[in-house]
Amino acid sequence: MNLDRLPALWADLIRSPASLPVALAVSASVLVLGFFVYRLVFASLSRLAGATQTSLDDLLVRRMRLPARMLVALLAMHAFISLRGGELPTLHKGVLLLELALSAYLAIEIAETLIIDYWLAERRKVQLPALVRHLLLTILYLVAGLSIVGAVTGVDLVPLLATSTVITVVLGLALQDTLGNLFAGLALHSERSFGVGDWILVDGVEGQVIYVGWRSTRLRTFSGDVVILPNSVIAKARVQNFCAPDRNCARNIEMLVALAASPEAVERAAHRACSEVPDVLREPAPRLWLAAVTPLFQRYVIKFWIADFERHDVLESEVMKAFFRACRDEGVALGPAAAQPALAVELRPAVIAGPAAGAGGSAAAAGPADPKAAPLVLPAIVVAPAAPPPAVASDVEG
Repeated sequence: MNLDRLPALWADLIRSPASLPVALAVSASVLVLGFFVYRLVFASLSRLAGATQTSLDDLLVRRMRLPARMLVALLAMHAFISLRGGELPTLHKGVLLLELALSAYLAIEIAETLIIDYWLAERRKVQLPALVRHLLLTILYLVAGLSIVGAVTGVDLVPLLATSTVITVVLGLALQDTLGNLFAGLALHSERSFGVGDWILVDGVEGQVIYVGWRSTRLRTFSGDVVILPNSVIAKARVQNFCAPDRNCARNIEMLVALAASPEAVERAAHRACSEVPDVLREPAPRLWLAAVTPLFQRYVIKFWIADFERHDVLESEVMKAFFRACRDEGVALGPAAAQPALAVELRPAVIAGPAAGAGGSAAAAGPADPKAAPLVLPAIVVAPAAPPPAVASDVEG
């Protein structure tokens, strides 16, 4: 049998309308054959997914089942309408439009799953950014939609959209902010400034990147809130990435110690404090330097490295508590109050009045101090009173 004549035979067949029973029988045959092919194809895909031990069955097979069934039903309806001589041209074009749309959807889904999810992610271990992925899918769906509408209606929409000045101006004005965010997101991805999971500080907001889209970037702060920042704002702001070039980040804490404290004792206390916290990295080694010396205290800076920025506040607290314990063991006093107390307290002795205590009675004769006597608060730093001016001898004798 010459297969080249099948299109001509089909054209001759649909040129004259078939009877209703014949059209129904052919449509049912197409439906049964389509579902048989559907089950055969998806059984093969399921075996392939099980053999490769990947998520291909979840990503491809499950998403394609419903569109494939709808496509089989539309093919049967298309056969029925064609055999009846196209007595409903609007319905015929609608069915054809849906068939082509479902076919394009399945083709794009297969290409996305096999290339992006399977070949790149599973085999090559390359994670395509969500922004690039969404942009590629948007372009593919747009081209497929315009091509399908043009093929069914006979109108080529691509040159119409490209040459229409009015549509171009309207779209440019309407999508100005959207396009700005889109191109800003593409620039951020091309520069690889940050990625999902990184902790960044941008525009006064500190948080972990949980999503990077074509319009905005989402951050989860330490309080658990989600902050959505437009990509155009991030592109113009100063971005500090705490996870670049690697996950290790340095933390600095300042401690005030007494003015009389020995620098060697402070250094021993700092190294001991960092060694007592397990999550403080040993390489690079912690550092300590004297930042300032004032009349009241010394200011030291302890610098150490951690591998998890999310716990930096907890680890800083642990290091400060360990430094406090180490300073207590080393005999180093903390804070400016230890260097020069602001106040000194002295108990005022109580004097027992009475005839037994004469005018010339001593403090011992006055009796013991009253324990309920109010304390006398004296300033610790007492300014000496100014000396009286020397007496000037008179030249005139009395």
